[in-house]
Amino acid sequence: MQPDHSNSQTAIHHLARLSDCVFALAMAITFMGFKLPETVQLLSNLEVNQFLTGQLKSLGIYIIAFILVAFYWINHTQQFSYFKRTNETHLFIYTLYLMCLLVIPFSNDLVFRLSSNPFAKIWFNTNIFLIGLLSFTSWIYATHQNRLVGEDLDIQIIRSMQVKALIEPVCALISIPVALVSPDFSDLVWLLIPVVSLVLNKALRQTSRSNVMPVSNQLVE
Repeated sequence: MQPDHSNSQTAIHHLARLSDCVFALAMAITFMGFKLPETVQLLSNLEVNQFLTGQLKSLGIYIIAFILVAFYWINHTQQFSYFKRTNETHLFIYTLYLMCLLVIPFSNDLVFRLSSNPFAKIWFNTNIFLIGLLSFTSWIYATHQNRLVGEDLDIQIIRSMQVKALIEPVCALISIPVALVSPDFSDLVWLLIPVVSLVLNKALRQTSRSNVMPVSNQLVE
């Protein structure tokens, strides 16, 4: 007798909608770190220019946080495109994942206010690391023996998603010791993410083609 997955399939759709809402909320709240001075209308042109120049560092911090959350959202949508169902353990893992995600605005605000403090940067990096670790754990749990994904899901897709899920947390780990030496320089580590992603996607495509070619040759023979 086949197990009834209807409730589980409904739950995965609800979890996907909840996750999208949490991602949108985290992105929106992160932007609230910007505040205009109460006397903004009384400022001279020179003071306005000085104020805007002083916000450039905060803008850079916001952009980094937004891009990191965006990368996690992309990874999240990719994972959910393969999930067929869920269970209590997976829901618990993903709830922890969303909880850490909602801490991002606080971590970002902490960096806003203490941008030169290494421990503020370490807190932020640890937050990013935990999100990535839980995302990786969720995928490993879901794909183990095709527990929550389709039986025909290609092993190459499973492995590539595993590697992609580790990009952000590995960069976060690298950024922690850098923050102890230079808090400002640690932000540059995040520039590795799009570069590593591009190189990794290219490598995975080449690997996929190399695995397909022998099969095609065998069919011809």
